[in-house]
Amino acid sequence: MTNKILVPVDFEQQSLLNIKWANFYAKKNNSEIILTHIIEENSFLKKLFREENIEKKIIEKSEENIKELIQNQFNKPDEIKYSIEKGKTYEVIEDLAEELEPDMIIIGRNESTQKKSKYLGSNTLHIISETDYPVISIYGDANPDDAEDWILMPVDITKRVSEQLSTTIEFAKFFNSKVKVICVDEKDTVSHDANMLVKMNKIKETFVEYNIDVETEIIENHKKQKSISQIINEEAEKIRPLFVSIMLRDEQRFRLFNIGSVAQEIITTCKYPVLSIKPWDVENEINPVIKTIINPFKIF
Repeated sequence: MTNKILVPVDFEQQSLLNIKWANFYAKKNNSEIILTHIIEENSFLKKLFREENIEKKIIEKSEENIKELIQNQFNKPDEIKYSIEKGKTYEVIEDLAEELEPDMIIIGRNESTQKKSKYLGSNTLHIISETDYPVISIYGDANPDDAEDWILMPVDITKRVSEQLSTTIEFAKFFNSKVKVICVDEKDTVSHDANMLVKMNKIKETFVEYNIDVETEIIENHKKQKSISQIINEEAEKIRPLFVSIMLRDEQRFRLFNIGSVAQEIITTCKYPVLSIKPWDVENEINPVIKTIINPFKIF
């Protein structure tokens, strides 16, 4: 079965960075890259399509642009597949993901609306929240040529981390990479510190069980001098990871949920790509993409 990376493009500068990272990931695991350009069918455009019959011209121009993009950005342009789609961006991406079953979807900020915002746009929120396929968001400007073979995994040991652990293990095997696990300690109590050490050791043992090189570190932040996102971003700049693997939280599972402010801040401020992992069916312990469920000591 062919590995696949789905990359929506809009011909802005951000798309070039997304493609660069897609190329980087694809070379590591021999993946096929599939580009898609989505023509948003807003009310104004629908009116133009209906009244002036310019839909064909817009599609033709989009196809011309994507072919030029492929010629300029890929060493083997003939091997790159692409599609031109119409509709709401997040709905089209979800439909394509169900059809293609990609190993990852790479998305970036919309430069015209999100460049200076610490909040995610509606399309990004929908894609991360609703798709069952791994989503890597790129809001920073790190060059993949400078990245090292690390995955950075910040964990909150007071919460369930089995999905985050499972997914990170799958990607570490996928890329043959090492993992750095960090936990930010904001409670200066003996019982909390002891519990944290036990759980971090169990996490480390699980990675070792799967023959993955791992390092763990507990970072003290008792006086909360820095925000959690700032600490994570500083650690990312130190080790220059392939991506940062974060866990999203959902108080009402199985519904479209608001991505928390910390997660949004990490995604929008981190220099390196961020893989967002959402909770899945806890009762059945099933995710359609990540098959390995890791909870060996029933503590995650």
